[in-house]
Amino acid sequence: MTPFMLLQLVGPAVALHVAETMAAAYPDRFHVSANHRRLVEAGKSGVYAPDLSVDPEAAALFAGGDRPATEEQVRERALAAMAEEIRIMLDEGVVAEAADIDLCMLLGGGWPFHLGGITPYLDRAGVSERVNGRRFR
Repeated sequence: MTPFMLLQLVGPAVALHVAETMAAAYPDRFHVSANHRRLVEAGKSGVYAPDLSVDPEAAALFAGGDRPATEEQVRERALAAMAEEIRIMLDEGVVAEAADIDLCMLLGGGWPFHLGGITPYLDRAGVSERVNGRRFR
């Protein structure tokens, strides 16, 4: 499931509330997207039209900026953020071991089974060491 499909499933207003709550609690780790806020203020249910094409009205709400991120930059930021959050959960004892997070991501988050879990993937890709200075396993 793509992030925008998940946003549509959860609902932009609910997702915005979660983002605002997380940003208030952890301002150094989470922020609220101005584009997301505009989507909610416009009353949009997501970025897709009923036929799953991109809704042009929703797309127009997203500010382009003068240096938009590439797909690879977005992917790398997302992976780095996941590696950081996983390390925090492990260090704070929220979960006992990396395998617990892998199981949750496989069964509940839609992480592809063939990748063997998110933490082995982050280890193989070098993200764990780059972000946290060590591997998960």
